[in-house]
Amino acid sequence: MPFIINPRWIAIVVFLVVYLLIILGLRELTVASLTGVAILLLTGILTPQEMWHYVEWDVFALLMGTMVVVEALHDLGFFRWIALHVANIARCDPLRMFFLFLVVSLLLDAFTGDAIVVFLTMVSTIMEIADLLDIDPRPFVLGILFTVNIHISTPMSDLPPLLITVAGGFTFAEYVANMWLPCYASIGVLLATFIYMNRAVFMGMRPKYVRMPVRPDEVVKDKRLLWLSTAAFSTMIIGFVIGPYFGFTYGSVALVAAAVLLILGGGRIGPLIREVDWESIVSIMCLSMLVGGLVKTGVIDDLASALMIIAGDGGPLGITVVLWLSSLISAVIANIPYTIAMISVLKAMEAQGARAYPLWWALAMGTGLGGNGTVVATYTNIVVVREVARRGYKIDPRSFARTGMFFVILTTAVTNLVLIALFA
Repeated sequence: MPFIINPRWIAIVVFLVVYLLIILGLRELTVASLTGVAILLLTGILTPQEMWHYVEWDVFALLMGTMVVVEALHDLGFFRWIALHVANIARCDPLRMFFLFLVVSLLLDAFTGDAIVVFLTMVSTIMEIADLLDIDPRPFVLGILFTVNIHISTPMSDLPPLLITVAGGFTFAEYVANMWLPCYASIGVLLATFIYMNRAVFMGMRPKYVRMPVRPDEVVKDKRLLWLSTAAFSTMIIGFVIGPYFGFTYGSVALVAAAVLLILGGGRIGPLIREVDWESIVSIMCLSMLVGGLVKTGVIDDLASALMIIAGDGGPLGITVVLWLSSLISAVIANIPYTIAMISVLKAMEAQGARAYPLWWALAMGTGLGGNGTVVATYTNIVVVREVARRGYKIDPRSFARTGMFFVILTTAVTNLVLIALFA
């Protein structure tokens, strides 16, 4: 069909309007993104056949599979069981509990692909333990939240790293090899600073007990299913590491693990398929199609050409620009649409002959580090702050932003130095 308005401008305006609707909270993510795709189809910018070309199907298979396994663990009391053991091992000492809760949260976050469920469950459990011990849970919650937000040491630790890994064609081992040093360097600096800032709070806590009055076994609903779900989760993690060497993608490994669990778990596990976050899956699919409209109309190629002028050699300047741009943008707006758009830009840069390899890692780190900037930077932040407030403990958004932006700048500066040392 003939266009009265340049299709490039239609694609740009649709993408920006959808972005603004999401940022300002005027429409739900799914509604806004679906509407944007509908406009691209009605205007003929994308055909019904073309729109599916821009969807990374393995990402959605991975999300569906891991969500089923994680929901099963959550439903059976796995996370509360772990948290009670942690409190007992630490003998309810606040600082030791904080470190042990943090280690458990990082281990779970590294492989779940569903950080919100894991983190919300851990936060709820930490708050229950804090109520029993008569201590303030907010230092625990904020410290773990700030740390987990920037913990992107594996592709499954958050959605942006997953999108980047699949789109860039990186293996699990390759991703970990490039990300562990900048990731844990930033975590080390953040933790040292956070504990120093809150040292008086932790030292001043006086818990009522040295051992929890609730036994861990009391929170387990079905021991047989718990061990079955734990075995499926462990096997899935092993599959993520070795699967690609045998021709299995991340998504196929997750789907096989979920299918085995659903079959062996029977009627208790089966209904959990309804707990999959279908809204997030549909939203990401539609956002990929919106970026596809920018790709088809040449907007992404133009952005790539502009970025090549300063970042095309993948040197220190390019790493710095992509890292800080990603970090600061992700500090104030949702990082998923930005990540999807930047993935297409980096692919276009590679097609034009740029050395974009270091920029993939700068993008991955930036989108993670920015999550600490404001309450609205990630959906996890919003959910956690609401849950804490619902239980009677307010976290002031302005105070969160002051502390969070300080951490964003600090960790981005440290990461910048590490990435330049690795790739420049």
